[in-house]
Amino acid sequence: MKCFMCNGDFIEKDVNYVVDLEKTIIIIKSVPARVCTQCGEKFFDDVVARSLEKMVNQFKELNTEIVIVNYKEKVA
Repeated sequence: MKCFMCNGDFIEKDVNYVVDLEKTIIIIKSVPARVCTQCGEKFFDDVVARSLEKMVNQFKELNTEIVIVNYKEKVA
């Protein structure tokens, strides 16, 4: 698979996923992704993307300013 932004190659890597909402910042650590070696573009497969969406929806309901979780611990 080639990067759709620059046509570079991807490597498998764990990354941090950050969502900045109006009242809450959500940081999900150690998320498996494909990262372009040339431009740094991140690509999440469908299963990971759905898990991230569920996590964000769950955490945005909390009445807290910052949420930091480890993806692998939460999904396991």
